[in-house]
Amino acid sequence: MAKYGTMVITELGKILYAKSQTGSPLVYTKMGIGSGQITGDPSNLTQLVQPIGYFGISSFSRNGNTAQIKGVFENTDIHQTTYSCELGLFARDPDYGEILYAYANADGNGDYIPPIEAGPFSREFQINVIVGNATSVTAEIPSTAFTTVSDFEAHVNNTNIHITRAEFESQIANLRNEINLVKSTFPDTFLNNLFTENLATTDAIVLTHGYYNEAQGRLEV
Repeated sequence: MAKYGTMVITELGKILYAKSQTGSPLVYTKMGIGSGQITGDPSNLTQLVQPIGYFGISSFSRNGNTAQIKGVFENTDIHQTTYSCELGLFARDPDYGEILYAYANADGNGDYIPPIEAGPFSREFQINVIVGNATSVTAEIPSTAFTTVSDFEAHVNNTNIHITRAEFESQIANLRNEINLVKSTFPDTFLNNLFTENLATTDAIVLTHGYYNEAQGRLEV
């Protein structure tokens, strides 16, 4: 697995970050990987040095002043073994459009990506970035994005948005008891027509309340 150096915020990223602290939205758009090497200051980059591919964000969360962003790269368009050492995070600036927001390079500690002909391959990337006091921080997650097993399990087991199976079964049992209680307050629990009159004829019967079901030959109340 690649060992990336410290991720730096680019100069354009710093400008967008400053805007976000005064109310501008901070919207992360995608990730990208590349094979390029860099000798100068990476904060001056505006694009990956040697792009391999770009991929959408699959999940986003925020905890205080830190955002956690995940994306999954697939080797669908890779047709020969490819060395990868660049990782970039992109965001949308209200004045400059989409920019390279943050960048990291693994130098000689990168990964080799196998070609699709050797079989499907995917790699999940997670980037943690400081968002400070920004009031509007979001990510564009495409409808085609898929979740990882770990993210799915975390979602399923999140008791803040889901109840446990035991709680669900307990609530169903309580509902069943309440229904039975209501049924028990009525004669014969609604199962039969308790009228002794078979309503073979309605002569001399004055109906003041209820409904006469002619098809079933019974008075329904």
